[in-house]
Amino acid sequence: MALSMNMGLAIAFLALGMYCVLTKRNVIKTVIGIEIMAKGAALSFLAVGGMTAQVIVILAIAIDAIIAALMLAMIVNAYRHSGTLDLGAFTRLRG
Repeated sequence: MALSMNMGLAIAFLALGMYCVLTKRNVIKTVIGIEIMAKGAALSFLAVGGMTAQVIVILAIAIDAIIAALMLAMIVNAYRHSGTLDLGAFTRLRG
């Protein structure tokens, strides 16, 4: 019972994150969607694994926090150059 409930919640997190990534035009909302998907993947890994899975998930969460900080730093830098957080406006930042 607990395994199916955890996997259902993990699938819900993955679906919510995918919805957020595919439908939102704001970069910060897209990053939040990616983070939600990462947490859903970690939950599904914890649901089926044992002690080794816990260690791997703790390491993955630490790496995920570093990636989130870097993505937000890049967003701040892109905002300074473009003045907006719309994904469509970032295409002119090339080169």
